[in-house]
Amino acid sequence: MAAAKCFTNVKCAQTIGCINGCQLDNIDRWDKVAECAYICEMTHGYENTQFKDVINCMLDNQCLSQYPEDGPCKGSNADAITSVKTMEDIEGDWWVLRGINCGEGAYPGGYDWYPCQHERFIKTDNGQWINNVTYCGGKHDNCITDIIVTIANVSMPAPGVVNHKYTDAPLDPQEEDWRLVSMPHPDYALMLWCGRLPVLDYAGGIVISRKKDDSEMPVEVVEEFRSVLKQHDIDWDATCPSNNNHCPG
Repeated sequence: MAAAKCFTNVKCAQTIGCINGCQLDNIDRWDKVAECAYICEMTHGYENTQFKDVINCMLDNQCLSQYPEDGPCKGSNADAITSVKTMEDIEGDWWVLRGINCGEGAYPGGYDWYPCQHERFIKTDNGQWINNVTYCGGKHDNCITDIIVTIANVSMPAPGVVNHKYTDAPLDPQEEDWRLVSMPHPDYALMLWCGRLPVLDYAGGIVISRKKDDSEMPVEVVEEFRSVLKQHDIDWDATCPSNNNHCPG
């Protein structure tokens, strides 16, 4: 019944067709399918009731295969800095300037290289903190989709740890822990994150900034980030840079 309703709904049918295209285009790279399908879900299928019904039916009946792990999870809550204790300490707008999950090697998804990634930590009128995230599909600062919006309820269960529970995830539940592992300057911070979906474990890390690009990033901040990443066996020079000057917001 869910499938029949889906194929009579244009957006749902487009989403299923898009996901099938991901599988055909990446027949020799199964590790690339999850990211491709995610973009299908967040564009054609975003908050589409018929598509969600199909996905829930497939999950309930164990019809979805587990995707390969997209990146090893680096760090733990013990690695988070203790100077950031509340969401108020990081409130406001942050741009992603560099990422670890760049679409290569152990991190095939490329989630950290989506252009125009903008995090907005906001407290709503009812007291709930959210991260209003915007980005577009693509990489190398080139958008291949319109701007995408997703919302997560966020909390700080431990100093320097931002837990995300997404409210609009096509595959539910979607949860991520972002560990703030370095913040040597009030305008720059380094976060290592680990995420979980019913069919995918994925991870990465991002440098976030109050600035849209890294032209003003102090040398000592770069060296601090380089040192912290090295402690986690991550090469700063292998991270992927983003320039957000062309982005809205």
